[in-house]
Amino acid sequence: MTMHDILVMDIRGDVDQSGLERLRTTLDLKKFGRLTDDWDQQFGYRRIARRGERYAKIVLFREFDGSWQLQVIGTEGIEFTPDERATLEADLMSGIRAAGYQATVRNGPVSG
Repeated sequence: MTMHDILVMDIRGDVDQSGLERLRTTLDLKKFGRLTDDWDQQFGYRRIARRGERYAKIVLFREFDGSWQLQVIGTEGIEFTPDERATLEADLMSGIRAAGYQATVRNGPVSG
């Protein structure tokens, strides 16, 4: 299934191993990837919605330039109401702040 961006957040700050563990904990993400491996980009994920064959998930990414992102991606046809999206965004922001970081929502072309 093809995945598309629903929400993208840029995380500000240097993420070390303890910061990564805090992000995984506060966002309830399953561990994935090794911080010491320069080629690893995905560091945690969690499925958050499932409607039949369609689903969405949260994924924590490190880009090759060292920047960090939290993405909500979904399969084609998965939809969030404006209220569901606002609640999800607030919950993710709260988790990021609880881990000691700040984030901004990217105002790019996202669908959903």
